[in-house]
Amino acid sequence: MKKISREAKIGFVAIITIAVLIWGWNFLKGINIFKPTSSYYVIYNNIQGLIESGVVLLNGYKVGHVSEIRFDKDDVNRIVVEVSMDESVRLPDGTAMLIKNSSLVSNIKDMIILLGEGPGYHEAGDTLVGVMEKDITELIGPIKDKAEIVLTRIDSTLAAVNDVLDVSTRQHLKSTLAGLSLTAGQLSASLASGGDLDKSFENLASVTGNLRNNNENLSATLQNISSLSDSLEKADIKAVVEKADQTFDKLDMAITKIQKGEGTAGKLISNDSVYNNLNSALFSLDSLLIDLKDHPKRYVHFSVFGKKEGKR
Repeated sequence: MKKISREAKIGFVAIITIAVLIWGWNFLKGINIFKPTSSYYVIYNNIQGLIESGVVLLNGYKVGHVSEIRFDKDDVNRIVVEVSMDESVRLPDGTAMLIKNSSLVSNIKDMIILLGEGPGYHEAGDTLVGVMEKDITELIGPIKDKAEIVLTRIDSTLAAVNDVLDVSTRQHLKSTLAGLSLTAGQLSASLASGGDLDKSFENLASVTGNLRNNNENLSATLQNISSLSDSLEKADIKAVVEKADQTFDKLDMAITKIQKGEGTAGKLISNDSVYNNLNSALFSLDSLLIDLKDHPKRYVHFSVFGKKEGKR
């Protein structure tokens, strides 16, 4: 057997060492050189710090890495990013690659796969759509501007309030707040057990209880009122009113005649002589009755035994 030369041994060891170094370097970068991959390209105007060996994620799982970043030879404003992914990952048509911050502290950039809807699939070597996530400064910028405007307005408002709230106004506000505190205390006492409002609520509950207990009586009363209203509705109120009106007209005519001295009642009221004659007749009658009472024998003459008494 032919003996291997010393130089061949050294060369073999050197090749093995270089291979191990290459594998170890790629392993440290997360690249498995023994695993078959497919390459895709993405065009950006600004990669915002994305570096080679950056991680490519699909649903949070690492499926590849950034293998190369270079300028487009035809346009320096375009940056070509080459990504190597597991050959088993198939990308539907319309898939995009999003550059995203993986950490706000370290500012490390990752690439996120945003799967398209197909229906076909991209082939290895195709160019995918590049999408940029808004930088934190872009998000904070508008908020910062609005916050500055709001702070300016708040400062102006506080200055105006400070001008309005002089010593007398502050004292008045203190007095008002003290009054409100006292009112709140009184209200709390009224609402407490045994307080005025509590008693009022109890009385109200008692009234509602009585109404509930007398519901049948109230129903009967309402039915009676309904029956009465029905009876009034059926009654010929108009005819009654017309008869009363006619009666009042006749009474008015009679009073008018009496005032004019017509008829017996009118003459009696308007003629003094009739009154005087009547009054004289009544006086004479009264005198006659008195004399008849005092001296009945003057007007009636009779005797049980037929003896006639002499005149006195």
